[in-house]
Amino acid sequence: MAYREYVEKGYMPSREMMKKFLIEQIDFKRNFEVVDLYNAVDKVSAEDVKAKVVLPKLPVSKMDGIGVCFADFKDGIPDTENWQEGKEYIFANTGCVVPEPYDTVILIEDVRFIDGKLKILAKPETKGQLIDPPGSLIGKDEVLVNKYEKITAPQVGLLASGGIKEVKVIARPKIAFIPTGDELVSWQSEDYPVDKNIESNSMMLSAFCKQYQADLTIFPIIPDDKEKIKEALTKASEIADIILINAGSSKGTKDFTLDLLETEGEVLVYELGCRPGKHSSFSKFNQKPVLGIAGPPNGAELAMRFYLKAIMQAYYHQKLSSLETVNVTVDFDFTAPKNADFCLQVHIFKQDDKYHAQIINPKGVTRATLLQKYNGFIYQLKGTSLNVGDEVTAELIVERKEIENQN
Repeated sequence: MAYREYVEKGYMPSREMMKKFLIEQIDFKRNFEVVDLYNAVDKVSAEDVKAKVVLPKLPVSKMDGIGVCFADFKDGIPDTENWQEGKEYIFANTGCVVPEPYDTVILIEDVRFIDGKLKILAKPETKGQLIDPPGSLIGKDEVLVNKYEKITAPQVGLLASGGIKEVKVIARPKIAFIPTGDELVSWQSEDYPVDKNIESNSMMLSAFCKQYQADLTIFPIIPDDKEKIKEALTKASEIADIILINAGSSKGTKDFTLDLLETEGEVLVYELGCRPGKHSSFSKFNQKPVLGIAGPPNGAELAMRFYLKAIMQAYYHQKLSSLETVNVTVDFDFTAPKNADFCLQVHIFKQDDKYHAQIINPKGVTRATLLQKYNGFIYQLKGTSLNVGDEVTAELIVERKEIENQN
């Protein structure tokens, strides 16, 4: 089979439009599960979680001190020389019940005991001072965690205080990845022929899935055979909520995936209007979403970083996150291609109190060098140019503090 003439086909969305398109097109079939509090952190609640108890049930002291009757102070600080514990006052420790008739707490720092006699240094300002009334910490039927809220570590403690033992959450989605290509060999191979490439996208995807809270099934490498690819897609559609596959560009002699998806399913996006990763695609097969990713690791990384992340955030009912931005001065010239936006990978550093950006050409350095150096993106619209000294907005993939004083 000869190489096919390249013809642009169909809708070619920009990076942000692709994110929105995916969310609009995917009809998520979410599953739910019940987890105990030990496993609740970072899960997304499937419903409002209401408290089962009221806290405190009785008035409690906010601070360490003594409990007194406010009426005893109507004329100022009384003579306390003959006051006795358990009669005119009690010791009130933080969080402990302040029983009737005591209705006010004085800080322990504002009292002294001289020769066993109580001396009060400061008069309480108001009745009920330093006392938490019933329900002031957790109210009756109060919502502790909202529906579709990601549960934090402090909220796990709150749930425990509210009498909650387990919560209903959105179950982790199941993702299937199908690596395809006669040229690929497993990364676990001890030795491989010189005419083969190591399949490593599956391991990168595995790491991203852990970050995104998804369960991944990795298929064995599928050869460039239409029937075997179809079999793999069919099996993946039976076990997974979302399918990722090396979709190919449809230009190579053995790029069968999009041809197959076109005849056996529906291809909605053949390629993107953005580079790198232009040959990412989106299809449906047996009513399951299929995200096609480019084979080269850099394009595959950006597809996982941008598009899979958007899918996962939508699955969990979370807002699409944006990367932190910083204004930079570019130290290079660049013109984006006429037919696609370009997501430049850059090294951002601070010099003379200004942020600068140096371009890193993924095809001009090793993969290791790229990953060690690039810490941000500059998104350049198709056909537009950057010149040395221009000031633009860059996106950070690291915390801002990490780029301070780098060069």
